[in-house]
Amino acid sequence: MLEVTPLARAELTLGNMIPVGATPHGSRMIAEVTAARFEGERLNAQMTGSGAADWSLARPDGVVEVDVRMTLETDDGALVCLWYEGNLDPERGAQPVLSRMRFETSDERYLWLNRVVAIGKGEFAAGAVRYDIFELR
Repeated sequence: MLEVTPLARAELTLGNMIPVGATPHGSRMIAEVTAARFEGERLNAQMTGSGAADWSLARPDGVVEVDVRMTLETDDGALVCLWYEGNLDPERGAQPVLSRMRFETSDERYLWLNRVVAIGKGEFAAGAVRYDIFELR
């Protein structure tokens, strides 16, 4: 039986939008992520550095693919790479962003994150995306 356990709530603040335009795969838009905060029972962290963005792609069928990468620093100083991809499908009505998230770290305290398969459901709200993130077990 599949278990779904809350991992964290996250809020990402979006900055500049860079419209790349029509590419062979669809219309590319890059949205800089200027801040992010993750809060949960086992994971509390914020984005560090300035190299974070969503390289989204609007496909011809209307689905928007998200591709986000960022570095997190936990409240106790561990560095964690986060990568997630997912879809925003306008046919679903309220348009939640459904994503699969992967974590990568070398910090002994958080090695368990390297094994986590996580999913997130995000909602847009005034220059931000709020996610509920769950660990699959």
